[in-house]
Amino acid sequence: MENEDKNPYVLFTAQILKDWKDNGVNYVKVVELDAGMVVKFFELIPNSEIPDAAETIYSIHSEDVTELLEPSNKVKFLVHEIYLEEED
Repeated sequence: MENEDKNPYVLFTAQILKDWKDNGVNYVKVVELDAGMVVKFFELIPNSEIPDAAETIYSIHSEDVTELLEPSNKVKFLVHEIYLEEED
């Protein structure tokens, strides 16, 4: 049986960005996760073009997405493991 307590998120990296670009991702949605901690966590969702309230959409090629790779002690950008699976 799999460990149900395993964190399904990984830190957004330059390799993930490259893989997304190579696999045709055009947009990234940024969604704040409610963690109730000092550090703010945001989930990045690839190819999501429709924002809900208080969400932001960036072109995958924008400088704003590249800036999400910069290290910060107060903000972390995460990717759910389901968005890391290789596409056929």
